[in-house]
Amino acid sequence: MKSGKRAGLLGPAILGTALAVLAASPLLADDDPRAAAIEGTWIPTSYSDGLLTSEGKAPPLTEEAAELYRERVAEIGDPDRQYDRTLWCAGPGIPRIMFMPYPFEIRADGDFVGFIYGWYRWHRVVDISGAEADAVLPQTMGYPVGHWDGDTLVIETTGFTDETILDAQGLPHSEDLRVTERIALLPSGELEDRFRIEDPEFYTAPWDAVMTYKRSDAVVGDDVCPDRIHNLEPATRKDLP
Repeated sequence: MKSGKRAGLLGPAILGTALAVLAASPLLADDDPRAAAIEGTWIPTSYSDGLLTSEGKAPPLTEEAAELYRERVAEIGDPDRQYDRTLWCAGPGIPRIMFMPYPFEIRADGDFVGFIYGWYRWHRVVDISGAEADAVLPQTMGYPVGHWDGDTLVIETTGFTDETILDAQGLPHSEDLRVTERIALLPSGELEDRFRIEDPEFYTAPWDAVMTYKRSDAVVGDDVCPDRIHNLEPATRKDLP
């Protein structure tokens, strides 16, 4: 397995300017009803520390990766476990942050769709202009680019650092991880995000996971990780608000 590179902590600094533009600009989603339909604040409909496939099965780990995962699960009770970067307030990465029990906001502006998360100032900006991802340095959130497939927003992300994990129990991945999301509004009014996980170094086959979200009137504030630790609270919340 590849050794980890100390990268990925630059995400907030690199994306901060783009996020500020999104936050300060009037929404332009009226120009595209598909974007307008998914804008707003959302929160997961459920939460679990472990990530399963969309069929409710264990992900198809390779033998070596399965052994690593078992070792990490056995360390769950250790408050200093090193495989979980969120314990020292580093970024959780994709797709994990999309499964955490926090609200997030989607904002669209021209060729960009922004995701603003409630946990410790993390965010990502997806370029939907048709440009190719330029993954010059492994990053916590990778390099997302997107396009519309009918009414579904498709986001393809590559260029990850291998130091993040896919779930709170330590599900591993390599730097060759590719995550494809298909985000669509369901007839029920819920938002669905289907994740396609591809990583031949750690998984014997591509696999899918899914999460649904409900609209929320919660304000996406700033759940400050160092403040939580100072108050002797877990670095990340474990329950839906």
